[in-house]
Amino acid sequence: MESTAFTQFAHWFFATYPQSFPQPMKIKPEQLERMTNSLLASYRAKELISPKATEPELRAKIMAIINQNFAEEEVIEEEARKMLASYARVAKDMDPYKMFLLAKQKLAAKKGFIL
Repeated sequence: MESTAFTQFAHWFFATYPQSFPQPMKIKPEQLERMTNSLLASYRAKELISPKATEPELRAKIMAIINQNFAEEEVIEEEARKMLASYARVAKDMDPYKMFLLAKQKLAAKKGFIL
C-alpha cells in the first residue's frame, strides 16, 4: 500500500516539477581571459609554441577558439536535453543526470567532438 502511495506521489511530483537536465555552463569573459593567459604561459614555459603573430592577435585567436568550443558543446548539450525531454516520461526509473551524460557523449562522438 505504501509503495502505491509513493508511486502516486512520484508521478505527481515529476508531472508538477519536470526533471531538469544540467544547464549550459556560461563562461565569463574574465574566466576566458584567465584561461587564455594560463594556456599561453604554460605553452611558453614548455616551449611548445613559437608565435609568429603579435601578442594581441594570438590572445584573440585563442579566445575565439575556446569560445567556439564552448558554443559547440552547448549545442550538443541542448540536443541531449531535447532528446531526453522526449523520453523523460518513459524512463522515470533511470537517473536523469546519467542519461544526460550518456546522450551527450553519444551525440559528441557522432559529431566528432571531443569532450
